[in-house]
Amino acid sequence: MGRKVSKMKYCLGLICSLIVISGFSQSSMMIDKGENLTTDQFGNYYLVGQTEIKKYNRHSELQYTYSNNVLGEIATVDVFDPLKILVYFRDFTKVLVLDNMLAPTSNIIDLTELELEETSLVCRSYNNSIWYYNPVKFELIRKGNDLITTNNSGNLATLLGKNIQPNFLVEYNNRVYLNDPVNGVLVFDIYGTYLKTIPLFNLNQFQVKDKYILYVNEQSQIERYDFFTLGMKTYHTEKYREVKLVRIENNFIYVVDKNYKLTVDKIQE
Repeated sequence: MGRKVSKMKYCLGLICSLIVISGFSQSSMMIDKGENLTTDQFGNYYLVGQTEIKKYNRHSELQYTYSNNVLGEIATVDVFDPLKILVYFRDFTKVLVLDNMLAPTSNIIDLTELELEETSLVCRSYNNSIWYYNPVKFELIRKGNDLITTNNSGNLATLLGKNIQPNFLVEYNNRVYLNDPVNGVLVFDIYGTYLKTIPLFNLNQFQVKDKYILYVNEQSQIERYDFFTLGMKTYHTEKYREVKLVRIENNFIYVVDKNYKLTVDKIQE
């Protein structure tokens, strides 16, 4: 009798687990027009408005909120380190670091005091450092945790012989990616040395993973560029149409369509 009860409990537990997994595999919600989306390595996602950041878990349950009406519009949020979230306020040339509960962890960094008043792009770098892009001098500048300059790319317009107008910056796996919609994705090493240009054009943002770059192409389809084959491949175009934003974390994909519907779904092969 005892074995039957144990077996029954096991079956019920398995059924409940399957129900949870089934419900866990997909969720959807409408987001505000103009909100941006980013994700962290734990599967949490962040909706970034003009003056507010909202953190959700994978179940689309709101966890924490950060709001600031004093520093101007939020330009970018870098959550590569979810314990030290980098928030950039371009209009007021300020940078703020938040913890995993979206609470400020330090004083506001005033870029004008660091001779970085011309900064247009900011992203997290290794060892608690930060990359800055100066659109006047056309250069990448890396400052360490002590706010001292450690690396500089030099004038990229002179180096490449092109008019560089980047709109997105990210560091991943010892590489720095500077996106120019016209010229492509410029790749640098962690010292700011130019390596190559990836021929992906007209992008606003993307996500770099171990083997590929994930982005939305000009046909509003999910597409990825493979670092090894140098080829491009679309992802389930019959299911995900009119896509505006896309991210992946672990086994889940986060898709925002043109109607600002966010869907969190299990990745399909």
